Amino acid sequence: RYNRAETIRNLLWKIGPVIPKEIEEKLNHWEEEYFKKHSAALKSYMSKVLVDLTVDMVPPKDPYIQVRVLEDIREGIVLSDDKNPNFARHSMHFLKRTDAEKYISRGLMEELTG
Repeated sequence: RYNRAETIRNLLWKIGPVIPKEIEEKLNHWEEEYFKKHSAALKSYMSKVLVDLTVDMVPPKDPYIQVRVLEDIREGIVLSDDKNPNFARHSMHFLKRTDAEKYISRGLMEELTG
């Protein structure tokens, strides 16, 4: 049980505060609640200290990156600028690094370099 709790806590750091459907289906009610409460506690702390702990520890050279969508993303799209883009498979976008990282870590996007 401890191992599952640790895994659930680590999810927040890897995928962000929104649980993908394929992972959510594997969690029981108590695990979902644990994730939501842990996420809320971290969000509350970060807002008080005015630091987003979920982004890179080393500042990137450019806050925006070019990405290619690897799989259609229809639900749970959360961007910092409140835009609602169409993340269709193979489409390319110029996004804030912090917005794209959660999709890259889940294997839904890839960063395009040079």
